[in-house]
Amino acid sequence: MDYAETAIYLAGCAVNGNIPDKSRLEAADMAGLYAFTQAHMIPAIVGYALESAGIKHELFTQARAKALRKAVIFESDLRKISVSLEEAGIWHMPLKGSVMKGYYPAFGLREMSDIDIAFDSSRADDVRKIMTGLGFWTEDFCNHTHDVYHREPVSNVEMHRGLMETWLNPAMGDYYYDVRDKMILDDGKKYTYHFGPEDFYLYITAHTYKHYSEGGTGLRSLLDCYVYMKKFADSLDWEYISREAGKMNITEFERDFRNLAVTIFGDGESGNVSREMLGYITASGAYGHIDNEMEHITAGAFGGSRLRYLLARIFPPFSKLKYMNPHVYTHKYLYPVFVLRRLWRAATVSRKNVIARLRRIFSRRKGNSVK
Repeated sequence: MDYAETAIYLAGCAVNGNIPDKSRLEAADMAGLYAFTQAHMIPAIVGYALESAGIKHELFTQARAKALRKAVIFESDLRKISVSLEEAGIWHMPLKGSVMKGYYPAFGLREMSDIDIAFDSSRADDVRKIMTGLGFWTEDFCNHTHDVYHREPVSNVEMHRGLMETWLNPAMGDYYYDVRDKMILDDGKKYTYHFGPEDFYLYITAHTYKHYSEGGTGLRSLLDCYVYMKKFADSLDWEYISREAGKMNITEFERDFRNLAVTIFGDGESGNVSREMLGYITASGAYGHIDNEMEHITAGAFGGSRLRYLLARIFPPFSKLKYMNPHVYTHKYLYPVFVLRRLWRAATVSRKNVIARLRRIFSRRKGNSVK
């Protein structure tokens, strides 16, 4: 069976309130379909569609139950963190899936691996104390555009010092360097913010482009786009979106990705489908593939030299630190400490991942370029 076609059909049924045709699923390889949807982080919504057709399978039933439990925990975590930050006078703004989950037709259908929150990076030490007080332990602090916190059994939180770090699109990094003028204060709050509909759409599109142009992105991103269009398309200011997308050099991507999402999940004209884009997405999975990343990043920013890419990972240029670590960017004397901390983490905490990445970087395999 074609796992991608079946997953797209079932996810489309779920978000559009349609009951799947059981005759299309009689010969379905459920274990294979589950593995495919798991790679794209959409087993819960596919399982939801199957259940609506009276089809139950243990893997999808377990995925639905796990997604629901996780959604309850994440909802509680986000509320506690936001309340604590508000009380401490620290501006913050939930991002990505923390917002998108509310637009899906049922609770727990939009799966998440973590909670993303933008915050006032000048208060990072205070945030760390707050997170520790809430029972989280620190995995990463002051090394990237986000600090990472965990709490058993499933809680993962990324506190974003900056909104965009990218090797391939400096214009996008500049655009999101400071977006406080685009943030809207929540009703009844003093320090809790959100993006307006257009700016939220632009951000999730830019974030998707970042992954797409580096390692790749999966069907969950396409589904997010469709769900958002289904809710907001008729009310969005498309002149503003077009103008701002142009500033980030993602005009063509925004148009093609949106057309693809509306076509495969909705009633769009088949002529709008970029089969090349769809094939790349279905082959990538939710978080892309490291072989894609090596090809796109080295070719785009380092002239095809993987050694230059590796050295830039170890010794990031100051221009990149503007987005990656604004504190070190402002206080350049901290750069040696910053590099030493990265090397220490690579040799200890992230040793296995680093070894795997090094093998991929210097392998001879060549991937396909993004068109």
